[in-house]
This record gives sequence, C-alpha cells and structure tokens, in this order.
Amino acid sequence: MALEVIEITPKHRELLNRLGELIPDLDPNTPASLQRVFGLGLIALTMQVTNRARQQRQDALVDELGALAREMVEAEGWDAQEEGDQQ
Repeated sequence: MALEVIEITPKHRELLNRLGELIPDLDPNTPASLQRVFGLGLIALTMQVTNRARQQRQDALVDELGALAREMVEAEGWDAQEEGDQQ
C-alpha cells in the first residue's frame, strides 16, 4: 500500500517526525514504521479498553484482551528488550 493512501493530519505528521528524531529506528516515511506506530496505537487502545472492561467487571473480555496484548508485545520483541535493560 502506498503511503499516499493514508491521510495524516499535519499534527500527526509533526508527532511522527518528532518521534522519528527520538527513536533511532523509526522512519516516519516508511510503511514498516507506520505499521509499527499503528501496532503501538492498537496496544494503547487495547490497554484503555481493558481498563474500562476491568472497571465494569467484564473478566472474560479482560482475559481475552490481555492475551492479545501479550502476543503483540512478544511479537514486537519488547519483552526481550526489557530483560536486556534490566541486566
């Protein structure tokens, strides 16, 4: 998919560019980086929905969303990065 298909507001573009300055392997002009940002957004949204479900005592939904979020974290390799950071 071409980047031109996704419309990004100037404010979002500014945020992406700033993140690209702060995160060495993030290039806001590549599909792979945008996919990564999208994935991170999904994780953040999942956490928000999980917290709401927990408040409403929807335990099955909390468990399901928690499992999906763990899979995403593992797929991104964050668990390995944290272990390396702690050593």
